[in-house]
Amino acid sequence: MFDEATRFDRLWQAWEKVRRNQGGSGGDGMTLAQFAASAQNRVSALSHKLRGGRYRVSPCRRVYIPKPSGGVRPLDIPSIVDRVAQGAVAMTLMPVLEREMEDASFAYRPGRSVAQAVQRVASHRRDGFRWVVDGDIVRFFERVPHDRLIEQIERHVDDGRLVDLVALWLENASPEGIGLPQGSPLSPLLANLYLDLVDEQIKGRGVRLVRFADDFVLLCKSEDGARGALEKMSALLDEHGLELHRDKTRIVPFDQGFRFLGHIFVRSMVWREVIGDETPSEDAIAAAERAIADAKAADDAARESREEDTEARPPRGRWAVRQRVLYAVEPGRNLTAKGDSFVVMDGEAKVLELPSAQVDRIEVGPGVYLDVGALDLAASSDTRLCRVDGRGRILGQWHGRDAGRTRLHLAQAAAVNSPVRRVELAREIASGRVFNQRALLRRLNRKMKNADLDKIAVKLGRCHRKFRNQDLTVPQIMGIEGEAASYYWPGLGICLGMEWRFGGKRARRNGNDPVNILLDCMAGMLTRDIEIAIERAGLHAGFSVLHEPGEHDEATLAFDLAEEFRGPVAEASVMANIGRGGLTPDLFAQDKMGWRIVRGGWPVIIRTYETWIARSIVDPDTGEKVLWRTLFERQACRFAEACVTGGAYVPYAMDY
Repeated sequence: MFDEATRFDRLWQAWEKVRRNQGGSGGDGMTLAQFAASAQNRVSALSHKLRGGRYRVSPCRRVYIPKPSGGVRPLDIPSIVDRVAQGAVAMTLMPVLEREMEDASFAYRPGRSVAQAVQRVASHRRDGFRWVVDGDIVRFFERVPHDRLIEQIERHVDDGRLVDLVALWLENASPEGIGLPQGSPLSPLLANLYLDLVDEQIKGRGVRLVRFADDFVLLCKSEDGARGALEKMSALLDEHGLELHRDKTRIVPFDQGFRFLGHIFVRSMVWREVIGDETPSEDAIAAAERAIADAKAADDAARESREEDTEARPPRGRWAVRQRVLYAVEPGRNLTAKGDSFVVMDGEAKVLELPSAQVDRIEVGPGVYLDVGALDLAASSDTRLCRVDGRGRILGQWHGRDAGRTRLHLAQAAAVNSPVRRVELAREIASGRVFNQRALLRRLNRKMKNADLDKIAVKLGRCHRKFRNQDLTVPQIMGIEGEAASYYWPGLGICLGMEWRFGGKRARRNGNDPVNILLDCMAGMLTRDIEIAIERAGLHAGFSVLHEPGEHDEATLAFDLAEEFRGPVAEASVMANIGRGGLTPDLFAQDKMGWRIVRGGWPVIIRTYETWIARSIVDPDTGEKVLWRTLFERQACRFAEACVTGGAYVPYAMDY
């Protein structure tokens, strides 16, 4: 990105914008006319200095501009040379940061305006949000802390040279380490970026935000909701080194009216604020109402279009509410069949009898006996039977004949054999894995507030941004995922107490410590759940895009589609239950062969997984609350749809 920002053509674009704006000189005294007289040479020299490390920042010229509300606003004007360089960096950063911005932000963004912000406020009112927090931030531009802003930039920009250049400009404008220079072409973008985290955290059920730079309103459905939103916003701003102006912030109903962005809002009426005693004409009010009505019509049309699109998707009826798993793991027990039912025996005593229609999968642990009758019933009832070892790893499987889906399997094969398409799908799958790794660490660090975990999250963000490179190969994608893992596992280790003896390394085959055994068990159960989801979606389990497609019907696609769920399911369940004391070191014992699960430990681990998997989760695509296993099946169906249609596959994204 540094190379792109310092190219001659990009700098020339920035110069043309500076010239159109007709601004004054900076601290070096150079005027627009003087720069223009030899603009080509000056821009070329600037490019060489930036790339050669010889660029030096000139001092800003400070002026004071009267504010409409009284008082003055400081404006720091960089030199023309610096404005050109800053403008070029802003042009380069804009498309990258724009993707990260929340929909509630309207200032300094392409295709967005005051009028759209005003229409959004009116739209929320029509949806029942009749109470307003009219907020004001105390001297926002003067109080943004540089260190936190730089951390924000690093989360999105994986180019140290560009980050250092921005830091140089900030330091030059304010050696004290706070404040954005008002007058810099880069400041509006940085201001939006800094408040983006607040935008993300304040939004939620019952609260709608509309923000234009540091001016904002929070819209709620009740007065109590507005008071809660006000307190939450105050706490968020304080967390980010900012302060809510209590004297200028108020809670009002729409019926009482308020001003925002030079407009007056009273009940359903909106009009531009006027000066003096002028009263807006009926025509002006009517025009404002028509604009709002047009916006609502556009919203309704877009909503109808989305609903039609939803109806065109594959029917969701084939997605089961849950998968029913029978675990037979206690050593010495016997799994057999009686008629159309599976029976678990402990010697001569019957432990359990279940009709095959109520069982979707059976897991048989080590030391459990299995007779031919159970195998025959599993095959005839299309019940998958898995034999697992003492660490939850699968040893073998038994299931009926797969009828197959020829058209879908051909589409899968085409995706696997197309270098372009395979990379597209593999990139999204790996990207989902890394995104959720970062989200889990941030969630675990909410209370810990560990600085090392913050740094690891930043590194994972850099890895995640690398997936945007359109020229990646599958091995390179796997390499990025491996780099992320080298940060992630030590991060999880920080969250564990010393009694767990986890060295911050994930060793799936030879991880001979209790934490790795727990992760093996949870990942194994998750993968088998994903295998069932793949079968129900009609996919071929051996046609995968990220992991090397398997031979002899190895279910490598399950490894692919499990990637996005490893963090929020397998690893999150382990970390949460260790933290709550549900999983303890006394579930394991050590002998000459290493660590093993003690008798009675397996049921505890299984209950931990099943309890976690029974939690409801929001399906990001529909907004519905569903069980995890339902979401597994939906994602498998979405992957199938992507293979057939050539569309994008969107992995599940964990929030934090």
